[in-house]
Amino acid sequence: MSAARTVHIGDLAVTIDGVDLRDLRWHDTEAVRRIYPVFQDRNWTNRLFRIEESTITEVDGVISLRGHGTGSFDAAPLTWQVEATIDKAGLEYRFRAETSSIFWRNRLGLCVLHPMSAAGADCSVQHVNGATTDSQLPEEISPHQPFIDMQAIAHTLPDGSRCTVELVGDTFEMEDHRNWTDASFKTYCTPITLPFPVEVTPGDVIEQSIRVSFDGGANVEQTHTTDAVHIEVADDVHLLPRLGLCLPTDEPSIPEAFIDDFAALRLDHLRVDIDASDPRAIDHVLAAVESCERIDAHLRVACTSHTPDDLAAFAGLSPAQLSRIDCWYVFAHDHKVTPDDWADRARAALGPAFAEVALGGGTDLYFTELNREPPDPLAFDELNFSLNPQVHAFDDRTLIQNAMTQFEVSRNAERLTEPAGLSVSPISLRPRFNPNATDPASDVSNTALPSNVDSRQRTYFAACWTAMSIKYLAAAETIDYATYFETTGWRGIVEGSAGSRDPENFPSGAGEKFPVWEVFAALADATAARSCTSDAPEEVDALIVETGEGQVALIANYSDRVRSVTIGGVDLGTVPAQQLTVTTLTP
Repeated sequence: MSAARTVHIGDLAVTIDGVDLRDLRWHDTEAVRRIYPVFQDRNWTNRLFRIEESTITEVDGVISLRGHGTGSFDAAPLTWQVEATIDKAGLEYRFRAETSSIFWRNRLGLCVLHPMSAAGADCSVQHVNGATTDSQLPEEISPHQPFIDMQAIAHTLPDGSRCTVELVGDTFEMEDHRNWTDASFKTYCTPITLPFPVEVTPGDVIEQSIRVSFDGGANVEQTHTTDAVHIEVADDVHLLPRLGLCLPTDEPSIPEAFIDDFAALRLDHLRVDIDASDPRAIDHVLAAVESCERIDAHLRVACTSHTPDDLAAFAGLSPAQLSRIDCWYVFAHDHKVTPDDWADRARAALGPAFAEVALGGGTDLYFTELNREPPDPLAFDELNFSLNPQVHAFDDRTLIQNAMTQFEVSRNAERLTEPAGLSVSPISLRPRFNPNATDPASDVSNTALPSNVDSRQRTYFAACWTAMSIKYLAAAETIDYATYFETTGWRGIVEGSAGSRDPENFPSGAGEKFPVWEVFAALADATAARSCTSDAPEEVDALIVETGEGQVALIANYSDRVRSVTIGGVDLGTVPAQQLTVTTLTP
């Protein structure tokens, strides 16, 4: 597969990435983030399209993209073709697909991503019945579809020009992708209100197209990528969230060999997950308490139950054991958000010994659940949501963009949870499980690894992403606690003593510290972060923290080349490609 290529025609720039179109820029302003075909199976799992061939040609000032291939997994019998033409006024993107045998789909067709920077922009939506709605793209994260029954949408760009997206071949609607920390609004085919899954049969032809055009505005000189990145530093300082890690569910303790190393990280807390109906639950809590005592951290217990009365099983924990526990989350098997009336019932079941332990509620799923079922912020001491950057897409660029969205989600969360405390737990690189699976047995991984394991966990990409996640959570000034990854293993920050469970696809050595370890080590003595802004944040970004030894910068170079970096006007020289660099700025 060839590398992504950016083409310029007049005032328009487009990046062609395989058969996807990305970063459509008009007058050097991003107007459309991505146009792409999607197949979501009966579990709402995104399955990749296999590209057999793609070509790019240019004739008389018109650039053409053609590609074809097949589906994957359930859609393996699908064949598809893409054709796109790009000229100085806009573009058209066409998708056609048919199948040689029956399969089932929840969604199959085209999607358009509008950048989250367009939030608040004036827009006009043309509906399938011919009516027009004049509105704005939501500034607050919308819990439900901002627009439905769409056949076109136009929105205003900062220079006063207008981007129009026409949608042909299906009824489209929009969802606010920021609910899942995606940095976009998504306009997608096939309304969610229609029954699913749907059988796709031989003879069915799926044909859709997207037309994008632009009007008005003043031309500006295109920016050109250089090796130099400038990071401006502001005066304001934000407290860091209290940072912690999860204990692996199959080994809820820190192995003896790693105790001293984890103690040196000075983590605020560990999280242990238990099911109230599991006979091992109390033993797991006690093992976790012991690990916390040995590394001098608090314990946060995430307890899932069928009824709050089940929590009475833990009422006998001793005062010494409870002294390590600073929060007991109450999650419900049969509810995405903890019911408000569970709070008093949980306190009664746990008993008076838990009076000094914060009672947590909210969701063990995504922010969207809190947004759609706002909790009573007075019922629980603390409210929670989890996040990962791969609910909808898996490529590096999407993950980088989605780290930035954590600022928006965290700011929005406060309006739902104040005055309760707010935690984000856990934060993982891949989804831990699929909460929307209707047939979990068929929801197999897209990769050779389990679906909750990412081979990038042991790379500098994960370290860079984690540092930027912490940066944007801190900048929101709303998050009290942030709990990442696991302590050990292939979802952790260090490989366990037994080594990798799959050396071929996850070739880690026994006891290998992954680069993400360096992030937590660098923050062991940090309490606050200083605001800073990169002029190329998708390529190089930084987290600047205050420590007892001065200001320290964690510089994330996501790009594939060495970059020159200045921070606050100070030339730091070059930083290596695809690596996290930790440097002291001031003693």
